[in-house]
Amino acid sequence: MSDTPWLSVLMPVYKVENYLRESAESVLGQDPGGAEGIELVLLDDASPDGSTEIARSLVAAHPGRVRMIEHPSNRGLAAARNTLLANASGRYLWFLDSDDVLLPGALAGLKAVIDTSQPDLVLCDFRLLREDFGLRHRLRGELHRPSFASSGRGSAGSSREALVAGLLEGRQLHVWSKIARREIWQGVRFPEGRFFEDMAITGQLIGRTTSWVHVAEPWVGYRQRGDSIMARMDATKTGDLLVSLRQLHGDLAALPGGQDGKARLAADYFALRTFAALARKVPDDDLVQAQECRDAFRAVFPQGADAVFAACRERGWWLRAWRARRSLDRRGWLQ
Repeated sequence: MSDTPWLSVLMPVYKVENYLRESAESVLGQDPGGAEGIELVLLDDASPDGSTEIARSLVAAHPGRVRMIEHPSNRGLAAARNTLLANASGRYLWFLDSDDVLLPGALAGLKAVIDTSQPDLVLCDFRLLREDFGLRHRLRGELHRPSFASSGRGSAGSSREALVAGLLEGRQLHVWSKIARREIWQGVRFPEGRFFEDMAITGQLIGRTTSWVHVAEPWVGYRQRGDSIMARMDATKTGDLLVSLRQLHGDLAALPGGQDGKARLAADYFALRTFAALARKVPDDDLVQAQECRDAFRAVFPQGADAVFAACRERGWWLRAWRARRSLDRRGWLQ
């Protein structure tokens, strides 16, 4: 492998002894060829289970291809990702959660895109992994979930406005479906000690990107588990979500050159739907959470949301607008 690998796959490790080896081998088993190599960088975040020993065995079995970094104490996902960013050496960086997998052909597909156009950012789709995967999951489209709103054939360009619209209309802001040049990540840090850290840094990534490609193929197998962040909201998560949402909305509003109408609507509608979801999830008797949400709503929409609802109706999103308005109005957040 050359001194500078073409790709660093960055994998935080914590309590994943049942998945780590499969996840790592899904990367190491793919070789798209070429003189440059791939590195897999593992960050052991003081995992209390057998993950540490599995990670060490992977380093021993794949010298020169797998590196391991250790935190002396658990610091959380955001800190793990920041440490990985500081230690990556590849020209492109790809985060992969240690219970997910790269699907066959993912690295060859990525290498082909990079060799052809050298974009700042590559976006891929994903599929869901379940132990009980059946017909109903197939019918729900879980074999291929898009991460970007496009024609279904993929897209590319240099328009930052089109990137904003595609990302936010797709509503998939997870970092593991985005592969970026190492330079794009410079100066970006995940907010440590907070949930919804991917949302918080999305605007910064967009602001640094001048060329991008969306590949309409599932490259990541995302393991669906019952303990997702949104499935079990509490006061801490609600507060973190509001901070990240306001940061995203503010970063997008401050993009160089501003936003066109489509990008602005995508940003406003993303925020509107997020507030509507919170209106349904925050308990009616939790007055503190409700007030935090109401205050954040007014900060994001200081002139109210009537213009956003009107723009949604102009696009034919009548039902979406009605559902969001009903949820928000029920809580009195539109007043």
